[in-house]
Amino acid sequence: MAAKKSDKSGRKLNAKAIWLVLANAIFVFLILVGLIIAASLLPIKNNFKIYAVMSGSMESTISTGSAVIVKPQLMYQKGDVITFLPINAKSKKESITHRIESVIDENGLIYFRTKGDANENVDEQPIPSDRVIGKVLFSIAIIGYVVGYIKTLPGLVLIIIIPATIIIYEEVKKLKSEAKKIIEKRKAKGEGKKSLRKIKTK
Repeated sequence: MAAKKSDKSGRKLNAKAIWLVLANAIFVFLILVGLIIAASLLPIKNNFKIYAVMSGSMESTISTGSAVIVKPQLMYQKGDVITFLPINAKSKKESITHRIESVIDENGLIYFRTKGDANENVDEQPIPSDRVIGKVLFSIAIIGYVVGYIKTLPGLVLIIIIPATIIIYEEVKKLKSEAKKIIEKRKAKGEGKKSLRKIKTK
């Protein structure tokens, strides 16, 4: 009976340890994603940007739910996959990621004809160069769902603010614990010196 109980308790401990490792790994991963997104939002010239691709127009090059890392370039050419704002777009949430099919030069003004790899037809409106956010450097599957959520207020609170608060709280606890140990050591040394003095006076 004792052996069975120890086996069960051992399994429970192992399962708990595995869950803790997984939870910590997910926690660290989410923090890293949050920090990368926060870095992409910094107002730095030619800074990289992260966008979520939530349609299948670029399948199978870029799958639905992928995150694309985008960086502005001095020049764009045919074949480049770019993220841009359509002419009628009101915010960057309406950005589109498609491939350049052709480059049009009209009296020094550059336009791009774009098309999704999975689409049969070229996009209706040519895109002026000033509407291009940047060239897609690479994409990461599935992460787009996380990116899309983090960019919302609840996602920002859940992924960045709450973990940051927990980390700060844990660090403060550690500092308090270390300070307590130092104080206790000093007290012990002080009491030791007092006892030595008493012995000497005797």
